[in-house]
Amino acid sequence: MIKIGFVDQYLDNWHSNHYPEYLLLAAELYGIDAKVTHAFAEMDHPDAVYGLTTEAWCEKYNCIHCKTYEELIESVDAIMVMCADDCLPHESLAQEALKSGKPVYCDKTFAPTFEAAARMFRLAEEYHTPVFTCSAQRFCMELLSFQKMETEEIEYCSTTGPGDMVNYSIHQFEMLEALMGPGAIRCQAHLSGEAVHILYQYETGRMCTFTQGNKMPFHLFASTKREGIKEIAVSDYYMNFMNKLLHFFQDREQLPVAKEETLEIMAMQQAGRWAIQNPGEWITIKYNSSVMQNKEIECI
Repeated sequence: MIKIGFVDQYLDNWHSNHYPEYLLLAAELYGIDAKVTHAFAEMDHPDAVYGLTTEAWCEKYNCIHCKTYEELIESVDAIMVMCADDCLPHESLAQEALKSGKPVYCDKTFAPTFEAAARMFRLAEEYHTPVFTCSAQRFCMELLSFQKMETEEIEYCSTTGPGDMVNYSIHQFEMLEALMGPGAIRCQAHLSGEAVHILYQYETGRMCTFTQGNKMPFHLFASTKREGIKEIAVSDYYMNFMNKLLHFFQDREQLPVAKEETLEIMAMQQAGRWAIQNPGEWITIKYNSSVMQNKEIECI
């Protein structure tokens, strides 16, 4: 059995509460013997009235409560760095996992900045630790089906979604990257009420648009010369994602998402945040793929 360990700032949050069951369902569905068996948290839930302590969470989800990070690493075959609601602690929270040499999944959003993401990947490479990150929405059935059927290059893509730019926009950026591929060079933001609109331009002249608002639903559109604009539903993604995750834990080297794609997503998101602070201005996305060779990191 593949023993999976959760690492979190504190447990009893949406992802940590639902992913053990999702992983069990996917393990049954795809015939992989795996489950969440151990957990470590830096602290108990800060809400002492409504939040579960680490001990209570482990009892509820039938996990062994590891008192130290080191104990968890020694006890499991694969590690999931959670803390999905706040990306700021991810770099520090993932340090020991990235040094473990065991397969690591880091929940969304991978890092608060492009530079932090690059440091995390470099650390993993130094210790020969296979690692990837993604949003589950990247693996929605409809998007995967569209990718299989479409033989032409996507000329234009448009996405809408809810939440905040810092942590929740990752869902939209993952889908844009999956469809458009690499090559975003600059972006420009416009604000209307509570909504944020960002136009991204690619080196080939292609474009995509990102729109985010507090209660805006997920929508995804893509177009090619042959097909024109098509709507791609954003649903039915968790089991596909869990399938990719479990096979990664089993095979170790087959990364569901390449680090180069994650780094470009981080650069696009970071430039987008800067563009929001400077509406109407073109902001250059200076993503340098040689950063993995410890050369200069370039990103606005």
